[in-house]
Amino acid sequence: MPDNVYKNIFQKIRKMTSVCFYSIWFWMIMLLPMSFILILCAGHIPGFADFYCNYIYRYISIFWNNISGLIPLSLAEVLIVALPFMAVIYFVLVIVRTVRRKDSRKKILFRGVLRVVSICCAVFFLFITNCGINYHCINFAEKIGLEVKKTSTDQLYEVCVYLAENASECRSRLKEDSNGHMILDRQPAYKTAASAVNGLHKKYSFVPEGYSVPKPVILSIGMSYLNITGIYFPFTFEANVNVDVPDFTIPFSMCHELAHVRGFMSEHDANFISYLSCIYSGNDEFMYSGYVSAMLYASNALYNTDKEKFSDFLEYISDDVLDDLDEYSEYWSKFETPVAEAAASLNDNYLKSNSQSSGIKSYGEMTDLVIAHYFQEITNKIL
Repeated sequence: MPDNVYKNIFQKIRKMTSVCFYSIWFWMIMLLPMSFILILCAGHIPGFADFYCNYIYRYISIFWNNISGLIPLSLAEVLIVALPFMAVIYFVLVIVRTVRRKDSRKKILFRGVLRVVSICCAVFFLFITNCGINYHCINFAEKIGLEVKKTSTDQLYEVCVYLAENASECRSRLKEDSNGHMILDRQPAYKTAASAVNGLHKKYSFVPEGYSVPKPVILSIGMSYLNITGIYFPFTFEANVNVDVPDFTIPFSMCHELAHVRGFMSEHDANFISYLSCIYSGNDEFMYSGYVSAMLYASNALYNTDKEKFSDFLEYISDDVLDDLDEYSEYWSKFETPVAEAAASLNDNYLKSNSQSSGIKSYGEMTDLVIAHYFQEITNKIL
């Protein structure tokens, strides 16, 4: 063939490649307005978020959660650690190409910026579809018919005593270290957590089963500096858990993050689901973690309401539980830094921007659900 024929073929291929390049990045940018449309539908069309969560998100999340679950390491942790290096390498390459290719600098820079913008749009779209829409779902309490009412100080005190007695009973059967602190048998705990939350499906059929185990974070101490005990990573559908914290809090954190993976995004719902998963697990370590975690939230409410009754309540906590709570206080006192305060403020703003008006205070709102559950399902009393 003549040279001009090869040249024409080459030019056509180059043109097609260029068109495909711009088409791919263009459609990725179009994901941004699609994201806003979806979040507007979730916030303003009744039932949209629940339909999406039950019939679309559920199957996507189960599939990818089990795929990522095949890898023992936290993919989220790997991505977060690698991302800064990848970003630096990318920008260096763009700069180097721009300097070398004097004849097409504008085109190279444009493509470089286009890629970044397009990827950001795609990431935002994935956040909305894998997390953001679910913030607008009906609350867990409404789904199970749990009627939350204003309670008296006596009723709050009764629940605190109930939690303390059960926590103390479970604690008496657990192993402890030389300092008298509870030891968690960590290796089987991951499977136990998955089984505990999956097991809620038998009692509450709308809670999906079939999900994989939570993942320990290697750099857990970094999470502690940020005042984080766990995080759901919506891009890999993983429940990531801080394992540097006192052992007795880990099962509750595991179940909390597994609740998020299932689409229960509000913090009080995730806390309450974690509590139910723990106390119905049949495992003393998890039952203890559930009871004592709920007790911490409830007793804080009691302290703020009636300090005299709070003092009476302390008598129901065993010495072993008090030793664990001392360890808890001592551990977190090491991380009371401006970094932790900034992280807490960031989390507060994040939650408020996602339809949780109470911000970080929403974690403690599980107390109302625990009280309602106690009177409705444990004692069958009328609030």
